[in-house]
Amino acid sequence: MELAAPGLDTRLIRLEPLGEHHRDAVHESGAVEHMWSSMPLIPAGTSIDAYFDHTLRMAELGNGLGLAVMLKRENRLVGLSAFLQPNRLHRRVQIGYIWLEQAQRGTGLVNHIQYLMLKRALEWRARRVEWWFASDNERAIGNVERLGALREGVLRQHSRFADGRWVDLVILSLVGEEIRTAMHHLGASVAGIAATPSA
Repeated sequence: MELAAPGLDTRLIRLEPLGEHHRDAVHESGAVEHMWSSMPLIPAGTSIDAYFDHTLRMAELGNGLGLAVMLKRENRLVGLSAFLQPNRLHRRVQIGYIWLEQAQRGTGLVNHIQYLMLKRALEWRARRVEWWFASDNERAIGNVERLGALREGVLRQHSRFADGRWVDLVILSLVGEEIRTAMHHLGASVAGIAATPSA
C-alpha cells in the first residue's frame, strides 16, 4: 500500500495528503509560528510558502509526504504531519513535523495522528519507524518514548532551524513488532478518546 492511499481516519480526524487546496488554511493557522522553531532551513527560504512548496515537491519526488489533519466534525484543517525519507528497499520511514492548533493540544488528537501514521507504516510494510526531534523538544520526545520508542542517540549540531539556531537532534525508533505493539496501545487510547464527546 502507498503512503498516500486513502483510508487514514478515526472517528475524530482524517489524514489526507497535503495539496494546493490546503494552502490558505495553512496560511491562516498557527503553523507559521510553529515553523520557525521546529523546521530545518531549506534552500528556497524561510517563508511559509517556501515550506509549503517544498512539502508538495517532496511528494512529487517520492522522498516524503505532507499530511493535513482534518477535524471531521468541522471538516477543517487543525494540524499537519508528514512521512519523511521513506525507503522501501530498507523498509524504513520517519514520522515528523506533527503540529496541532493550540485548541486541540491536550485533547488526545496527537494519539490519533500517531496511531494512523503507524498503521499506514505497517500497511506500507515498514520494519523501522523513526522520529528526529530537536533535543530541547522534551514534550515530543517524551510522548514518543511513551509509545515504547527507544532513544538511540544524539546527532550534535546537526541542523540549522528556520529561527537560526543550530540544534542537536535526538533519534528515536520503533522496530519490528514494537511498531505493532505501539499501534495496539494507541488503538485502545484512540477508541477511548473517540467515545468521549468532549475530546
